[in-house]
Amino acid sequence: MIQRKQTALLTIATISLLQLFLFPVYSFEKEGQQTLLYIYGFSTINSDFLLLILLNVFNILLLLVIIFLYKKRTLQMKLCKLSTLLIAGLIVAIFYVAENIKSYQEFTGYTSDIRPAMVAPLAALVLVILANRFINKDEELVRSADRLR
Repeated sequence: MIQRKQTALLTIATISLLQLFLFPVYSFEKEGQQTLLYIYGFSTINSDFLLLILLNVFNILLLLVIIFLYKKRTLQMKLCKLSTLLIAGLIVAIFYVAENIKSYQEFTGYTSDIRPAMVAPLAALVLVILANRFINKDEELVRSADRLR
């Protein structure tokens, strides 16, 4: 049942979380000099950002697992709730890391801006919540059909 609505929503959520590796989520600017912050660091992978990387990779893998658990709807719903919590945690962690970077000595006097890529985890959060609702509707439909037998 790969053609279900929730599968499409979960696939789009996965793609939107993958975008975090490609586009910057925050920018710091001072006197025309702009420094972009990616989920993995500034320009190369930095171990300080390991939590963000792990949260995003785990979310992506979890969403892929959820897509292929279409025969086990109750487990799928539980994992969607877990994914919702992890995506919310990812959003909070991104803001936390970005605000902590402002306290670094190299970034004193810089102004910070949220980049458009920061919409991706918010969109993924909404899509996973919608997918969970559609999974719940499927489960209710199956239960009502079982009662009629």
